[in-house]
Amino acid sequence: MKRVLLLLCAAAGLVACGGLASPPAPSAGDLLSAPTTLNLAGRTVKLDATPQLTQNTLNLRVRLQTTQKQLPKLKVMGVYMVTAGGVWNALPQEARACDARSRCTQVTASGPAQGLKAAAGVQVVVNLSSSDGRTYWLRDAVSSISQSGVGRDLQRILTVQSAINFSAQ
Repeated sequence: MKRVLLLLCAAAGLVACGGLASPPAPSAGDLLSAPTTLNLAGRTVKLDATPQLTQNTLNLRVRLQTTQKQLPKLKVMGVYMVTAGGVWNALPQEARACDARSRCTQVTASGPAQGLKAAAGVQVVVNLSSSDGRTYWLRDAVSSISQSGVGRDLQRILTVQSAINFSAQ
């Protein structure tokens, strides 16, 4: 009897060890509760986000910046955007410094626009990891999606071209 009970406990433990391949995506409420500033090693870190729509692709540039000294070593692990329709997320591309004094780091992410429209108000949130392994969440104050100039110009050209073709017939 003890062996059967021990075997059942061991099997239950192994099943529980299966776990998830990746942690579950955060909910919109979790993301919106992220702070808009972080105080790390005496430095205030803020996020500035620029979401831009180009046809059916959303390109998102995020900048981590501080006005004091050098920005602490932070790695952007994930980029999220809370929209009226839910949560958009993408993996960040390689980070790069955006000023000579290392007070700013810039990361871009892109993915399908998923029905997003220009001028929509959104909240951008990043998941950060510090050099000592701590995880942080940081949210921008407010952003809105802008339309890429290339897409607007292309739309104007197509509209003008179809108007010309229509009038020529």
